[in-house]
Amino acid sequence: MADVESLDSNQKAPLKRKRPNVKGNYGDYPADCHKTLNSNERSYFKPCLHTGPCNSECPCVKDKVMCEKTCMCDADCPRKWRGCKCIASGKACSITTACPCARWNRECDPDLCSGCGAAETLSPTNRYDLELAKECCQNVVIQRDIPKRTLLGVSGVSGLGLFIGENVKKDGFLGEYKGEIISNDEAERRGKLYDRRGVSFLFTLNKTQVIDATRAGNKFRFVNHYKKPNCFARVLFTNCTHRIGMFAKRDLVAGEELYFDYG
Repeated sequence: MADVESLDSNQKAPLKRKRPNVKGNYGDYPADCHKTLNSNERSYFKPCLHTGPCNSECPCVKDKVMCEKTCMCDADCPRKWRGCKCIASGKACSITTACPCARWNRECDPDLCSGCGAAETLSPTNRYDLELAKECCQNVVIQRDIPKRTLLGVSGVSGLGLFIGENVKKDGFLGEYKGEIISNDEAERRGKLYDRRGVSFLFTLNKTQVIDATRAGNKFRFVNHYKKPNCFARVLFTNCTHRIGMFAKRDLVAGEELYFDYG
């Protein structure tokens, strides 16, 4: 990741990155679940703990998000996420398909999605079965956690950079941006310290949480900012929590340095 001092003045908040507001078809879910889509508009998930139907006092209703599988409300609650019913043929369920999970900015759930092959893909015995993975659900890449090969090297922009070690197709999963999950208040405190050092690995996760990759991060913290990015970050709701996946913006050739727009 680029040294903050090497960026222009309008680029000094490298990882405070907003997600676009995605508007679309809510299907048969209540229209007031719209904040489920946008991580920058919602906090981390807290399941509702009441029994019976959801009403105006339900925290999910108040937060304008869906109920999830860990909520204690009725099983037939109209707000409760029911997964997808896509059929596993070819590349069923991916970030570029019409899969309901993908449309709602979330990965498929092996406990809820029937038919798409999410459970088969994530089975420990099948995790490294590349042929099976090609035919089953493609929308569980963060949960499957098999990143592409990457290498650290001297960046063409600033300091160290991250380079792709194999060819990757457009929209292909590169890996997860990992780190310590902290509150916004703690991120503001640490951010002031990082500004003095001239470097920051803070990445906004949702409305109330930030990922700090300074001490507990992985190699993706070294992806630099560039005006012509070749990869992009996407915040996905995965098994009741937000996680950040890195994806190829175009076809990548082994040896290219990875760049994305910090925003």
